[in-house]
Amino acid sequence: MPIRRKLEDAVPILLGLLSEEGTKGPNTQDPPVSNTPDHYALLKQIREYFENRQDLFRDLKRTEDKLLENFTALEEEIDNSKYGSDGSRGEHSLSDRFKSITVDVSEFERLELKKSEESPKNNESEAQEMEISKKWSELKVEHDILNDSVLSRFQLSYDNIMDIDVTGIDGKKHLIPGRNIKLCLLCFSVFPPKSVIKKRPLIYWWLGEGLITETEDGERIFGELIKKGLLIAKYKPNEQDKNPIVDSCTMHSWNRLMLISVAKRAQFFDFDDDTGLPANHGTSSRRMCLVKQRLNKQTPPNGEASRQDHTQQHQNSSSRAASTEHRLLTLFNVNEQYVNISNIRGFSEENKIEVLQLGRWQDSAKHHIEVENEDFLKALGSKKHLKYLSLRGISRITEIPSSLRKLINLEILDLRACHNLEKLPSDISALKKLTHLDISECHLLESMPKGLEELTSLQVLKGFVVATSKRSPCKLEKLAVLDQLRKLSIYIRNEAYMEELDKLRKFSKLRILSITWGERGAQGPKEQPGKQATESKPFPFPPKLEKLDLWCIPETDPAWLDPGELLSLRKLYIRGGKLVSFKESNTGKKWEVQILRLKYLRAFDENKPWRRNFPYLCYLEIVKKAEDEHRASSSRSN
Repeated sequence: MPIRRKLEDAVPILLGLLSEEGTKGPNTQDPPVSNTPDHYALLKQIREYFENRQDLFRDLKRTEDKLLENFTALEEEIDNSKYGSDGSRGEHSLSDRFKSITVDVSEFERLELKKSEESPKNNESEAQEMEISKKWSELKVEHDILNDSVLSRFQLSYDNIMDIDVTGIDGKKHLIPGRNIKLCLLCFSVFPPKSVIKKRPLIYWWLGEGLITETEDGERIFGELIKKGLLIAKYKPNEQDKNPIVDSCTMHSWNRLMLISVAKRAQFFDFDDDTGLPANHGTSSRRMCLVKQRLNKQTPPNGEASRQDHTQQHQNSSSRAASTEHRLLTLFNVNEQYVNISNIRGFSEENKIEVLQLGRWQDSAKHHIEVENEDFLKALGSKKHLKYLSLRGISRITEIPSSLRKLINLEILDLRACHNLEKLPSDISALKKLTHLDISECHLLESMPKGLEELTSLQVLKGFVVATSKRSPCKLEKLAVLDQLRKLSIYIRNEAYMEELDKLRKFSKLRILSITWGERGAQGPKEQPGKQATESKPFPFPPKLEKLDLWCIPETDPAWLDPGELLSLRKLYIRGGKLVSFKESNTGKKWEVQILRLKYLRAFDENKPWRRNFPYLCYLEIVKKAEDEHRASSSRSN
């Protein structure tokens, strides 16, 4: 289901933003803005409208989706108009959004509205303000910040962050403390304005610092922060209907500024007062960022000049980082393109760093990162407390040195999209605590290291290469002994793929499976130009599989894609390849899939009666070409 806020939560948040003090007009001491007196009168009208209708919105179920979309847009327009946006344009947008909401609720005007019996400044409100102050003091926020009226919305949402009871993957219940959720929220303060923030790197970061104990906790926190309006779920721009799977977010500009204020006063990060970005040095915080600083001098537009600038920046910042020595917890690369941590004095052998995010956190490959040399990788073996290491998307890394085996506390290793990576350590069996290993999109890797089957804590393995040679130290079949493994993605290079896939029946605990066929594999097994491919035989999938993701599928209507063999499957994604249609099951079994994505299948026939075999669909996405707009349906298939 989509991640949404409830209307009863959205109205108080909106009223907090439209506080009486904030709609009186600009203070004479405030910076001048272009808004007119009529603009502030409009803000006051909007506030009074919602004050008289707070209880009404409990009954607005029929128009909830549309109203929430307008609420979010209205909040953004108010933010922009109050803090420096163009006044006339903002006034027009405010009026349009406000009118849209009034039309939606006009039919409910006949309902009896409950009027407030007490003034907003009664004893209950005063007690609530005291409780807010108490909770904010946990993060060492000074009293003068609390007195600022523009913080009302942020305070209200922040105050509602409470402990969460969750059920883990083992079926046992545990508590996520509210304090930990607040610290997770502060992590968003490091990202530049208007950033699209992927969920996965954030969850890995939280795991590395011990704020959560499993990825499902991170998923829950991510959803809660969106529901409270502190984050905005990011959807693909061309989707007609909201994608029920949200994997990224952004922030309101004012929420971000408030979050920076809290993070700075809590000494969560050091920030540059001029740019508003995290500082590339550490003076008081246990967390430090790599940030590309703007130099005052004019530099030539070429890569060599950029590298020289980068070296100068780190030489200037290394002396200021000395105070973080022995206590540095996290080093996070915000936007540094040329990574060189050898000059950072806080990154010494004696510190107890636990999180090292050097790779990119953005999803797009256009954010280029490279290393000047690979020598620093050899020194990583001394970081015995390191729990999370990300080199995602970094160029010019050809080999991961054997010293990696000394990281006995490492839990997450993210090497995704290291396109120059050719070799992993020959044996990684010493990494007993490793739970997540991502080596996907490392296309030069040809085999897997020895000892993967001994990583008994492994839960997620992405990018396992089905070897092209019998001399490979690790075969797919050996991984079946990993009873914690619940997510696996494999890459198949040669035509012998069916023999390997037949081993998947032994993965009894696997929940998510992704299979990618390489360029040769996409031609089908033993298929040669001008020859007809032999029909594949069915094979059993893992019995508890819930999600199946297939890339470059090599057959037109594979017999092994049978709902009778995938009884627990709820999500099916097929991207690229030769698929034309879905075969009818020999048993007459219907698919129980709820989310179906079919992308870049140029030969796929939408007109065939395959939809009748998917009676439980709640989301369907079909994209023929990359340049096509998404066509999604949120209605049930008949």
